[in-house]
Amino acid sequence: MSRERRIFERFRLDLEGALFLCRGKKGEKICSPIICRLQDFSKKGACLVTNRIIVDHHHLFFTALESDKFFLHLEFACPGEENAEAEIYTIPVRPVWFDRLVDEEHKPFKIGIEFFEKMGEEQFQRIRHLSR
Repeated sequence: MSRERRIFERFRLDLEGALFLCRGKKGEKICSPIICRLQDFSKKGACLVTNRIIVDHHHLFFTALESDKFFLHLEFACPGEENAEAEIYTIPVRPVWFDRLVDEEHKPFKIGIEFFEKMGEEQFQRIRHLSR
């Protein structure tokens, strides 16, 4: 039996987000966003589940992986405290792996992503507060 050896602790999460391709880290969007769910996250990356991997003739995983011109961006709202507004995070990410979940009825895709920049402690704690 193999045991996973992770660098950072992963936290379970169930948060809706959007995934899209951009030209450069802060460039223009080149495809429509697709809905995804953040399933877990760590300081270094996250695991996403989505029903689509191809959008506007772009394969999100391979386009971002094989080119240094195109970057994946993950966008999600992090709900605030009781009276605080939700904060929208848009994070440039790099795809690391993806797989199809064939046991599921809709056969969604599972995607592992790595954050390009280190997440700030305040931002990390705010998202961690949402974990189960």
